[in-house]
Amino acid sequence: MEIRTLLRLGKSSLVVVLPKTWLKELNLRAGDKVVVSQEEDGTLRIAPSNIESRCLERRRNVFVNVDSCGEVDLLERILVANYLVGNDYVTIVSKRNILDPEYLKVVRKIVNKLRGVEIIERTPNKISLQCVADPVKFTIQNILGRMLSLIISTLDYIKRGLEEMNNDYLKEVLYIEEEIDRLYWLAVRQILTIQRNRALAKIVGVDSPLHLIGNRTIVKMLESTSDYLEEISRDALTIDHSKLESSKGIISKIAKFIDKLEDVASDVIRSYNGLDIKTANDVLNQINSMELEGRSIIEDIITNVSDIKTGVLLVRIVTRLIDMIKSLSVICEIVINRAMENPDEKMPCIKVQQVE
Repeated sequence: MEIRTLLRLGKSSLVVVLPKTWLKELNLRAGDKVVVSQEEDGTLRIAPSNIESRCLERRRNVFVNVDSCGEVDLLERILVANYLVGNDYVTIVSKRNILDPEYLKVVRKIVNKLRGVEIIERTPNKISLQCVADPVKFTIQNILGRMLSLIISTLDYIKRGLEEMNNDYLKEVLYIEEEIDRLYWLAVRQILTIQRNRALAKIVGVDSPLHLIGNRTIVKMLESTSDYLEEISRDALTIDHSKLESSKGIISKIAKFIDKLEDVASDVIRSYNGLDIKTANDVLNQINSMELEGRSIIEDIITNVSDIKTGVLLVRIVTRLIDMIKSLSVICEIVINRAMENPDEKMPCIKVQQVE
């Protein structure tokens, strides 16, 4: 950080000299245009007018020597991390004549796992990957809305799978969870890209830098919710259907509980999209009562399900549904917090006066 002195120019203007190293790094000269914007904290942000194209020009190609990685899972984590921080090009190389088949499996998994990642070059001892996903093609609201919609669909599949004892519905959940994961990684990549290039924020629907942390929290909560649903599906797939014949009353209670949870998830979408604090508050109150209802169902399972394995699996399913409710409650809390940024617009019950 440097402290610079304001200099007078003419009768009423003040100027400041820009750092030479910054001008040289961005190749700026006299006559070039810059964008000056005032941030919410009172600071000024100065950026070249063509900052977006400059960011594209500075893309890096990261080379990963798998011979030095040691563990196969380390390569997977390195590739995911490169995607998240915005590195569009990654080359996996080996000094050996051919890449180990285990590393090839990881590469194929990553191509399927991360949206927009493609293999652009392949030789026996080298694979080049490129991310062709446009970071500003989708708004953050589009991504979060899509994740929530998929979660609602997943809940319906789980309910049908339990009620109809149909494993095909439960298996579909596993495929949807993979799509939610892809959206999660895309959202995190977008958030980190915006942190480096604030000029993209408005384009993807981020009105304030303060929202980046909240958005990161929301996508993590949705990803955790998706993980809970995957666990529920896997547990349900291991239940012996013949053992459920005597527990249809409890299955019916779980199904009704899931119906309420679908309604809650729909209200969460509505409160987030409209920054609707009344709906967010109603959801939080409903979530509190649903937690109690979930615990009551667990007590019912412990008391009335005679088969121990079936009882344990059903308790785990309801417990994960309760965990899911808690994750969704965080989104409503963020909605209320954001509404306080401009309470006059979102909260008729609040009036703000500036303090002299």
